[in-house]
Amino acid sequence: MRDKKAASAEKQWLEYFRARGYPDATRLAAGMEGAVYSLVPGELVAKVWFHRGADTLRPLAAYYDRLSRANHSLRTPKIHRIDTVDGVAITTEDFLPGTPLDQHLVSTAKRPKPQAVDALVEVLSTFLSIGEASEFRQVFVLDETESFWEGSDRWSDSIGGLLRRRVARFATQLEREVSKLDALLEATHSFLESRDNATMSVIHGDLCPANILVNDDIEPVSVLDFGFLSTVGDPAFDASITSAIFEMWGPCARELDEQLTTTMQRAFGYDRDTLLAYRAVYALLTSNAYAPDGTDGHFRWCVEMLDRQDVRDALGM
Repeated sequence: MRDKKAASAEKQWLEYFRARGYPDATRLAAGMEGAVYSLVPGELVAKVWFHRGADTLRPLAAYYDRLSRANHSLRTPKIHRIDTVDGVAITTEDFLPGTPLDQHLVSTAKRPKPQAVDALVEVLSTFLSIGEASEFRQVFVLDETESFWEGSDRWSDSIGGLLRRRVARFATQLEREVSKLDALLEATHSFLESRDNATMSVIHGDLCPANILVNDDIEPVSVLDFGFLSTVGDPAFDASITSAIFEMWGPCARELDEQLTTTMQRAFGYDRDTLLAYRAVYALLTSNAYAPDGTDGHFRWCVEMLDRQDVRDALGM
């Protein structure tokens, strides 16, 4: 049933784009947040958003504009216009060059390619060098109805408030699956309070290999799909997420997680416990991001992360 609906929607959108002067429109890909269509090959794409409205996309467009004005060599998205068609938001954006980093990886590999590790470090270093700006504080994360920094000026207040809202919303599933949830939450909030003195910088929040586009030498040229948890905040949070989601499902996922955590320690000087504690923050925030009822693989991955002893040790439990 879903396949038929998706095919029907694809046909409708292709007809829409072709009727508006893009005869070569084709569907490129689809993710959790939307479907992407090529309008002018190698130049222009459109993204049909599944859940976001124009009101949350305008701050994202400003985020992109500010990001593009920073002094760096990476290509990042640029939104040229935002339209709403039958209640569905559509952005017209620049095409970004490169091939996804995950196409250069092998899920059964016990060690990541050195070039892939270098690509991760280069992208994170670039974000760290950009620092913060007011435009980075206006964006909406997940399916929130207010911007991430609304009403607060401390990192711990903003991310802690988001964490409280998410846990309250999905308490039934989390309480059933996560042992000692109350103690875990208390320890997590205490940890976040300790990070208020961290230097803030732009963070992506979902820097998986599919969102880094590279050239033939596996050097990063573009970064895409900001918005999931993109904001300005503690860069150690981004480094922690990047290490954790590099390979989530393969047989060597835990080994790669360990190796990349060590890489982040060496490259940026982050404390290991800080990186591990942020795993708990990410898992609590996103456990039900893709399935509110907690029936998908991501929820199970988050529960397993929250039950990891090294994560709990890092939180002082």
